[in-house]
Amino acid sequence: MKERIIVFGGTGNVGQVIIKKLVNNNHSVVVLTRQEKPSTDSLKFVIGNVLDEKLVEKIIKPSDKVIITLGFNNSSPDTMSKGTANIISAMEKNGAKRLICLSAQGAGDSWDYMPEDFKKMVSDDEILAASFKDHSIQEDFVRHSNLDWTIVRPTEIIPGEEGSTFTINRPTDKSKFKISNSDVAQFIVTELTDDKFIRQVVMITD
Repeated sequence: MKERIIVFGGTGNVGQVIIKKLVNNNHSVVVLTRQEKPSTDSLKFVIGNVLDEKLVEKIIKPSDKVIITLGFNNSSPDTMSKGTANIISAMEKNGAKRLICLSAQGAGDSWDYMPEDFKKMVSDDEILAASFKDHSIQEDFVRHSNLDWTIVRPTEIIPGEEGSTFTINRPTDKSKFKISNSDVAQFIVTELTDDKFIRQVVMITD
């Protein structure tokens, strides 16, 4: 029987790559989306909104693993945190345990270690500031859950092919502090199987 993975935020730049990799690895994938899309035997799209608590609860089953790659929404700036709260509530109620949440380097306690020019850039941009604030709230919800969670904090995500040089938690003087969406997706898909970083926050960068 195929392992079933639920992806919230599966239509974004990272989410789309994750879905492709999961399907290619013979998983059964369910994606919540606000736009109607054709489903296949391995990939099912469910129409709805992550802010609909009852719908989220209906989607998640006890044996499911869950990936969150929600993006910032200008019209609803707390979508990531509120959506994540709904997902966690549904997982805890229905007995699902494994959760991987995509966040960003600079969220939560990593803000204190960011360069001053980065902090200024974020603080001067209303959308960026709101996004990092919501990621931080989102991370708090995940950390305080009873789930087997992993929070993934990539540095700046750029379009690109999968490479083999990104580092985990230990940037060097050669690190570019950018990482391709393909590498982020591969890290998440690998972690879903390997479970190396359960109840840990992981920074990844090229």
